[in-house]
Amino acid sequence: MKKITQLAIAASVLALVVGGVLMFFLIRDSEPFKAERGDFVGSWAGPGGARLTVREDGSVTGEKVPSSFDGSASAVTGTASGSGTWSMGKRHTSLANQMIKVTLRTGPAEKTTLEVGAYGQGAKKGLYLSVSADTEEKFVLKKAP
Repeated sequence: MKKITQLAIAASVLALVVGGVLMFFLIRDSEPFKAERGDFVGSWAGPGGARLTVREDGSVTGEKVPSSFDGSASAVTGTASGSGTWSMGKRHTSLANQMIKVTLRTGPAEKTTLEVGAYGQGAKKGLYLSVSADTEEKFVLKKAP
């Protein structure tokens, strides 16, 4: 009986430790992505020839940047190309990812405004555009060389 009690205690302790480690990683991975202004600066590239160049002075250029989707990141239905500006506001809540607003002049009297987010802490995994409010799927732009 003593051996069974010791095994039960050891199994319980092991389960608590493993559960605690799993909870730590789940909570850490669900934290909102925070980024500073400088984390967005650089050239970013994505599928289909999408490219976004964000400069420190607030200017931006985009080529084939998705502006609309048909339900998934692979179903791009509209793109925007041009030059313009970007700005970074405060996060709406402490649970929101850091976003920037990109406005591209796509024609003489036409503009396209996009909400672009930091993907990963400090945008380490790239930048993203949300496919829709109904899904967590993202169109990801990675740092270009």
